[in-house]
Amino acid sequence: MRRHAPAILLLVIAAAACNRQAAAPPASVLQTGVAATLTAAPPLPATRTSPPSATPSATALPPTPSTVPTETPGPTPTVTVPPLPTDDPRYALSLNLAVPDYADGFAQRYTWGELADAGAVNTWEDGHLKTSDLLADGFVWWSGTLPDAAAGDFFVEVSSEIGSCSGKDAAGLAGRVGGVNLNSGYTLEVACDGTYRMRKFSEGAVAVLRDWTASEAIVKGPEADNRLGLLARGDQITPFANGVALGPAVQDASFAYGIFGVYAMARETPGVVVVYDDFALWYVTP
Repeated sequence: MRRHAPAILLLVIAAAACNRQAAAPPASVLQTGVAATLTAAPPLPATRTSPPSATPSATALPPTPSTVPTETPGPTPTVTVPPLPTDDPRYALSLNLAVPDYADGFAQRYTWGELADAGAVNTWEDGHLKTSDLLADGFVWWSGTLPDAAAGDFFVEVSSEIGSCSGKDAAGLAGRVGGVNLNSGYTLEVACDGTYRMRKFSEGAVAVLRDWTASEAIVKGPEADNRLGLLARGDQITPFANGVALGPAVQDASFAYGIFGVYAMARETPGVVVVYDDFALWYVTP
């Protein structure tokens, strides 16, 4: 498999369907194509960045109609949250951090996209979303939320547990995911070596908003647990790890609204696994 600068390739799970469309983007332009449609329950997106010369196939996951959720995940039980320091960017937002506006503990299947491919496998398993990037190359898949979880201005968190890893193997959280093929959005990546970066995906093109930066707030891997977070207000996007802002906000006004995604990113360790749990979303008043 040739390695080039990444482009986005979308995979969508749709109800009672199993058909395939494919598009190989030209080598000169980072483009996007629909890779496959899998049989499952509600429409659930999963998006992939990939070298522009490759259009890999996707393996359909078997349908499990008996596990289709019958109700939307509700708020998590109230917990005690310590007061925020005055220099925290969330301090003046009047957020009740003990009670999110939307929460998903992954107890039910089909609230996130799932996929199985030669390069990655993202599946629900035992009350978690298990993501695995099988190849240490330019490919990155993300699994997206239901449309119910879409937001414009927000604070969002999700717990991640990375397995065996090294260097820039990372857990990833995407926000304001949108576009015709859900191939655009902002991402926070937290790496095994205790660094993070922020990127922007725009119709397949990728821009680094903040390159790899070390932070003491990040728990280093392997076998590390980190709670990833993003605060979005207008054109200000602030990354968080374990309740701590990772430096100042980055500024970008490309996207104003969208869903969320999570993924594993292998750079040194083929087959790196990141397990996600306890997704929580707060809506922020502009």
